Amino acid sequence: MRAASLAEVAILALLLFSLPLFEAPKNIFSGLLLLVFLSRGLMLRAFGRPAPFDWAIWVLLAVTLIAPITSEYAGQIGVFDTAQHWLLLGLTAIVAGRLGYTAGQVRVLLVAAIIGGIAALGESFRIWSMNGKEYPEFRSVGHVNHSALYMVGILAAAFACLRDSQRWMWALGIAGIAASFAYFIPSRSMVAMGAGLVVSAVGLSMILRQFLSRAAILGSVVAVAVAFVGMLATPPAADFRAELLSRFEAESLLSYRENILFTALEVYDRNPIFGTGVRTFNLATDEAVLRAELATEGRDFEAEASRFYFSPGHGHNLWTTLLVERGIVGVLAVTAYLALGLFTFARLYRDLADDPDRQAVAMLGLLMILYLAVAGLGNTTMIVEHGQAAMLLVAIAWGGAMRAGARQDTRDDALS
Repeated sequence: MRAASLAEVAILALLLFSLPLFEAPKNIFSGLLLLVFLSRGLMLRAFGRPAPFDWAIWVLLAVTLIAPITSEYAGQIGVFDTAQHWLLLGLTAIVAGRLGYTAGQVRVLLVAAIIGGIAALGESFRIWSMNGKEYPEFRSVGHVNHSALYMVGILAAAFACLRDSQRWMWALGIAGIAASFAYFIPSRSMVAMGAGLVVSAVGLSMILRQFLSRAAILGSVVAVAVAFVGMLATPPAADFRAELLSRFEAESLLSYRENILFTALEVYDRNPIFGTGVRTFNLATDEAVLRAELATEGRDFEAEASRFYFSPGHGHNLWTTLLVERGIVGVLAVTAYLALGLFTFARLYRDLADDPDRQAVAMLGLLMILYLAVAGLGNTTMIVEHGQAAMLLVAIAWGGAMRAGARQDTRDDALS
């Protein structure tokens, strides 16, 4: 792999730090990363080794540009206006994954990502205490559910720190884990908490497997579950408990996500191959559109109305949103990305057992892919800031696990 330069690592670190905090800097650093990568690649005549799941991102990039042209909403939305953010998201992930990182460089990037997440959490709490809003929200990420998803990514990165050979990274990992759950409680995001618990259970099992038997690992996971229940019993978790109970007492335990899916299944065939374009879910699944679709089939909307629900933003499920906005091609591409990522990093984690630092980055990739998939069942991941941070860290995990040059690794590790 082409070794990452000091400039590329520095820009990546600044990008990861600024993603949840600042609007303009994150875009500036994303663009700067692409420019530096291309200029250095042309100079060296080397653009790095692609990850085995790179092609899926290229497919999504192509669909992101094609969909606004081929969909019925081509006159209502501009190709670049709707596509620009995801183009930047996808391209930065591809670029980051074509570079090889030493253990020291990976540590720098993890520090930037986790400290950035903790800083965003602190700022959100400060503003929350001043404005009296119902939830704390990250400045750059926005909506509380997306902010909570961002912290699930931080949680996955934090568990990977606990596998690092440097003990000071363990302190960073513990801080990241504590910060993540500190945000999950006031955010009252059931999806983020659920995905966080899955990531925690898998991460803890992977770490303890180095030292304990399977029975001891199971006991440890049970102990964490008991601790979680105990945490919910504390006074600060009162609102979270109320939210959790209301879900069980509500008409829809899944908060109408199944009804949003039914709505999407009725209308996606208007643009089945490439979808309607990024950020058009509300247009494509509007009640008037569904009524017209049912009418062409001779069906009575009023008789079936209870099956449907109209989401103003997105499908609250990764695959539901993809089906409408990027069609069958998008669904297949993302599913392949996640499946190949899980397989790749699980194999690397097994094969790198004699190298704890490279195994740590393989664990990072596996937990990050797991988070995208599990949280994707309840919300739309791989979009906005939490999607870019996760995909960047997956790419960095690939570059860190596949890096070459033991001498350079040793030298950089000594400097770190």
